[in-house]
Amino acid sequence: MARRRRRKSGSGLTTIMLVAAAAGGWYWLYRSDSRDSEIDNTLVLATQPTLSTDRPLGTNIGRPQPEVTEKGGTRPSAKPEMTTPQRTQSLINAGKQALTGKDLIAARTHFSEALSLGVDDADEKFLRGELSRLGNETIFSPRIIDGDPLVGRYIINTGDTLGKIAGKFFVSDDLLATINGIRNKNLIRVGQALKVIHGPFRAVANKKTFTLDLYIGSTFARQYRIGLGEDGSTPTGEWQVGTKLKNPQYYPPRGGDIIAADDPANPLGERWIGLIGINGDAMGQRRYGIHGTIEQDSIGRNASLGCIRMYNKDVEQLYDCLVSKHSTVTVE
Repeated sequence: MARRRRRKSGSGLTTIMLVAAAAGGWYWLYRSDSRDSEIDNTLVLATQPTLSTDRPLGTNIGRPQPEVTEKGGTRPSAKPEMTTPQRTQSLINAGKQALTGKDLIAARTHFSEALSLGVDDADEKFLRGELSRLGNETIFSPRIIDGDPLVGRYIINTGDTLGKIAGKFFVSDDLLATINGIRNKNLIRVGQALKVIHGPFRAVANKKTFTLDLYIGSTFARQYRIGLGEDGSTPTGEWQVGTKLKNPQYYPPRGGDIIAADDPANPLGERWIGLIGINGDAMGQRRYGIHGTIEQDSIGRNASLGCIRMYNKDVEQLYDCLVSKHSTVTVE
């Protein structure tokens, strides 16, 4: 029998062959060592980890990877979040598009949210103007738009009065009478349909801009110009609406003669909305209020003894919106 010749050590080459099965998740490893005359052929069965995607390895380097779910599927990578200015502009554009489609409620919602995020002066002027107009059409008019969460329809029942109905919705009977065209609040009938507003309203007075914003919930409705206390004497903080009076008498806080309601010298005008301090610097204060004025040029300035002054026609509107115990006024 012929003897096999042994090859010299180190003179040979090692050959490794890898054969992979494309779909089976396994591979064969074939090894041939030529350093020995005894041919050392080895077949090794190894397991390869299952891939979460059918892309070739290395093709996703530097790319956002899809998230793997518990069931082995994938969901798209999350898009980068918008910045506040981007979000605001998106809401403004959506509101304009809703207006084009005559969807007043959607437009009002988009514009109000955009305003709450903070905008530059030009956008703020646009938003307040549009929201005031939309408020007049959707809130302060007899019109009821289907799907409007701020208003509704109420059918008068036996025993109802306009005051009782208004109390159920935290608004004033004066406001319900105005938007429903009721001249005599005592003349309503069973079965009559009324438009109601889901209150209460609230107000925010800004000492820097001399403005008072009216809201229903988070929705901006109107803005008014105001006058404030000299030397910063209008306390900041939160106030609850207290006593409301039409044609109030004037009792000088520093002493002096009482001025009758209908006296042209009465500095309160035709309306008084009492305020009760419940938070901040206003806490515990009860001597302040919102009222009209006979000094029209004091609006936009610090000129009062601490109360909030308004044009007479404006305070009449505000008077009808705010209700005792439920409405609040924030001075900031």
